[in-house]
Amino acid sequence: MSLIHIQNLNKHFKVLNRREGIGGAFRDLFSGSYRTVKAVDDISFDIEAGEIVGYIGPNGAGKSTTIKMMTGILKPSSGVLQVNGLMPYSNRIKQAQIMGVVFGQRTQLWWDLPVIESFKILREIYKVDQKTFDEHMGMFNELVGLKALYSQQVRTLSLGQRMLCDIAASFLHNPQVVFLDE
Repeated sequence: MSLIHIQNLNKHFKVLNRREGIGGAFRDLFSGSYRTVKAVDDISFDIEAGEIVGYIGPNGAGKSTTIKMMTGILKPSSGVLQVNGLMPYSNRIKQAQIMGVVFGQRTQLWWDLPVIESFKILREIYKVDQKTFDEHMGMFNELVGLKALYSQQVRTLSLGQRMLCDIAASFLHNPQVVFLDE
C-alpha cells in the first residue's frame, strides 16, 4: 500500500462573480451569480514510503490546495485521497501525529516567544518524550546550528532563520510524511 494514494482528485470552489465599484459591491450582496473554479482537476498519483517527490507547476496550478487536502485542512470535492491508509480530512487529529508540514508564510512557532519555547510547546502538543526531544534538538543543532537561535523571539528572526526553525519543528515528532509548501 502506498503512503499517499490519490486517484481522480478534484477540488472545486464556488466563487461569487464580483462587480466593480461601490454599487457593484452592493449588488453583489444580493447576487446569486457564481462561477466554479477548478483548483485541482482530476489528478492521480501514488507516493511510496521513503520517496522524495517535488510537486511543481505554475502559480495557480493547485499545488497548495492539493497539499491542504493531503494534510486534512481541505476536503476534496471528489476523488480518493488516502495518507497512510486514512482520509486526512476525516481523521485530522490522528493524521497530525504522522505529518509534518511547513506552509511558507504561516509559521507554527509562537511569534512572541523565544524559539526554544515554541519547540517545547510543540513537544507537548505532539507528546514527544524528553529523550527523543533532546536527541532531535541535538541533531538540529549539529546540522544547522539551531541552538544559536534558541533565545531569540520568533518575530525577530529573518525569513531564512524562521523557515529553518519551521522546518526543524515539522520534523520534531518523527512524522511519517512531511509536506513543504514554498
